[in-house]
Amino acid sequence: MTSDDLNQGKVVFVSKEEADRAARRMSQKHGEAFSSYKITSGWAVGGVFLKKPKKLKVKSLNEIKDLWSALREGADDHAIEEYEYSVLEKVGADEVSTPFGADSVWILTGYSIKNANELGFKTTGRYLVLDITNGLETKHPKMGGAFERHIPLMTKVAESLMNKAVVWSTWNPSYNPKKWGSNSWFYLLEEDQFVSEVH
Repeated sequence: MTSDDLNQGKVVFVSKEEADRAARRMSQKHGEAFSSYKITSGWAVGGVFLKKPKKLKVKSLNEIKDLWSALREGADDHAIEEYEYSVLEKVGADEVSTPFGADSVWILTGYSIKNANELGFKTTGRYLVLDITNGLETKHPKMGGAFERHIPLMTKVAESLMNKAVVWSTWNPSYNPKKWGSNSWFYLLEEDQFVSEVH
């Protein structure tokens, strides 16, 4: 089957801009990632969907500690141990860790520290906000609240993962493991090992 056969019957757009707009509408309507691509007679819209999500290789807490130890600034930096304690507290509180990033290749393209009022929150405090994109949509998960004290450590982690494929996780109550989605909160950010091994 040729590429012309695959494109038969598809709507042809004159410009890339028109095709991009149609791709965005289809992505929103169907909840799948559509994108524009060039064909002989103009531009068309299509998508590549993962039938089976890749298995996330989330490291153990000990592996993460070993990895992040390289980020220490000095002998008195106990940030990693404090982070470990916070994670263990959540586990003890019957929270479940929900991983994200298996549905596509997500690249960390930026991060910033914002005040609560900049994000439209009525609370106080600072938040680390990530910019993670798969090329069609961008997620902005945040770290703050009880994990605000870990922003310096996680900022170092984000800096080390810039422009790399990443996965991230949030805490959800065990009685509602889907309460927070991929665009809400994160407590863990790491390199996507699946993508690293493929490339």
